[in-house]
This record gives sequence, structure tokens and C-alpha cells, in this order.
Amino acid sequence: MGRNSKEASASPQPLLSGRTIAVAWLLFSVFMVLLVFMQNLSTGTPTDWRDALGGRLLHGLIWGLLTPLVFWLARRFDLTGNRYRLLYLLVHAVASYGLTLIYRLVYAGMMHVVVEPGSGFKLAAVVLNANVWVPIYWMLLCIAYAVQYQERYREGQLRAAHLETQLVQAQLQALKMQLQPHFLFNSMNAISALMTEDVKTARRMLAKLSQFLRLVLEGTEEQEVTLEKEMQLTRLYLEIEQIRFPDRLAVHYDLAPETLGALLPTLLLQPVVENAVRHGIAPHAGAGQLALTARRQADRLVLEVKDDGRGADGSMAWGIGLRNLQNRLAALYGNQYTFEVETAPNEGFCLHISLPYRQPALAS
Repeated sequence: MGRNSKEASASPQPLLSGRTIAVAWLLFSVFMVLLVFMQNLSTGTPTDWRDALGGRLLHGLIWGLLTPLVFWLARRFDLTGNRYRLLYLLVHAVASYGLTLIYRLVYAGMMHVVVEPGSGFKLAAVVLNANVWVPIYWMLLCIAYAVQYQERYREGQLRAAHLETQLVQAQLQALKMQLQPHFLFNSMNAISALMTEDVKTARRMLAKLSQFLRLVLEGTEEQEVTLEKEMQLTRLYLEIEQIRFPDRLAVHYDLAPETLGALLPTLLLQPVVENAVRHGIAPHAGAGQLALTARRQADRLVLEVKDDGRGADGSMAWGIGLRNLQNRLAALYGNQYTFEVETAPNEGFCLHISLPYRQPALAS
């Protein structure tokens, strides 16, 4: 039986480029040099430019080289997440002292060898005073998370714009599918035939078709709707098809009550159900069954659409419709969803979808 699923993976980009880090530390070093000069000027103390320039520039150079490592640690041991926060805090505590000690050893050694030869190098003093510079690590850590939050906010805006485009495309695609001549012509022909045999049934089918088209043409600007609202359109479509094929299409609903208020993407189920009827059940001369299942598993909404039609080879199961649907789920939920197809020739078609379980926010 064929099976496929979505696996999202992306290599993270650096929080800041090397050029940006270098410029930032250079400006900081120049600021510190000016600060030393202004302090000495206010007290009448002559400025040792070799110490002022060499020491501050060396300070910026070393921390500039260590900054990418701090940013990597910030991302690798993310304190903004909910998991392992205490453990990650301990990691950063150890890293803050370790990197600061490296900074002080390199700084003191370079000052002794290059900037102020013969100034003296006391290892014990360097180790004991290293903790004074630990706040620099935590300052860089805060900057890393500030940049990370800014990136997430920008990505959220881009994702929202992308979702708007996806929604419009989905609406147009659904409208195109549902207004295809074969669907309208078949429905109208069925109504026309029933008018001479069963006027009551013909009127009922015409009313449902009218209601169905009204819901489609009204559309929605919402990215997500409740399962209950999504099922209104899906049920109407299936009821029309059951009137057309009264002895050939049996539909079974197994929707847990707690799932009816759960959110899912607009126009998610109806196109899937239509594909199942058109490609799975309609080609067969005999009766077919379609089952829709919805249940909640912890913090997940699990949906299943299954038919007992002709099925398909696993490699042929993924058409444009399913790929577009998967792209919508990826845009809306990132990697927080699963999308699996099970099918084989003459074994029907089963679509499994698992989404984060969310409900509409209560209006204040």
C-alpha cells in the first residue's frame, strides 16, 4: 500500500552576518575610546592612546570573533522554548564563564605581548577577575533573542501574506472544480430527468444545488473555519451526489462532538471528498462507500477521508490537488502537521490529516 508524508527541514541562517557583527563591535570600540578620552579630559589626566586604542580595539576584536559562537549557543540551547529550559540555562551559565575566561586569557596575553610588552601577565588574576566580564555574554544572548524575535515577527508577516494568496488560490480552485460543466450538467440533467418521475425529489435536489452554489460563491476571507462550518459545504455536496446516485453512494460520518468546534483550513474537506467521489466511486458500476472521521488525540485534530473505490498506485496518488492542499497546510502550520495517503489499485483511497487542535478565540 502506497504511503507518503511531509517532512519539513531547513538549515537555519545566521542571526546576523559577519559584516554586521564586525561593524557593530568596531562602533562599540570607537565609542569606548571616546568615553575614555572624555573621562581623562574631564579629570585632566593625559590619555595613553596606545592603551586606549589598542585595548578597546582588541576588546572588540575578540568579542567580535566570539559573538557568532554565542549566537549559535542561543539558537542551539533556546531559552525561549518550553522544553529543557532549566538545563539550557545551566548550559548558558557554564558557557558564559567559559567564553569570558577565554576572552580574558586572550586579551591579557595580547596586551602583554603586543600592546604593552612587559606589562606583566598574572594567570591567577585573570581567572579570578573573569566573572566581572560575564554580563557581556548575557548581553549578547539578549541581543540574539531580540534578533530572533524580530525574524519570527517578519516571517509571520510574510507567512500571513502568503496565506492570503494561498486562500485566494484555494477559493478559485474550489470554484473552478465545483463549477465544472460535468458537475453542473450532470446535476441539471438529473434534475431534469427527475421532473418527469419524482418532482418532489427534483425540487429537493435543485434546492440543495442552489444552496451549495450560494455557499461556494459567497466564499470567505477567513484562513480557518470550524469543522462544523466546513462540513456544511461538504454535506451539501454529498447529499446532491446521493440524490444522483441513490443506490450507489453510502456516506458514513464519525465526527466526535469535541471536534466540531476545532479549527481547520477553509475549503479543506470538500475538494478531497469530491475527488474521492469522482475518481474513486463514480467510475465503478456498483455501490461505493465513503467515510469521514474526525477525532481528537490530546492536542491534535485527526481527520480521515476514506473510500472503497478503485484506488491508485502509490506513485500515482499525488496529483495537483493533493500537492496544493499539502502546500496550504505547510504554509499555515509549518511542520506541525502530518499528511499521509494510503492507496493501492482496487483497495480504495485513504487520506490522513493531523493538525494542531485549536478553537476560535472567544470575543472579548
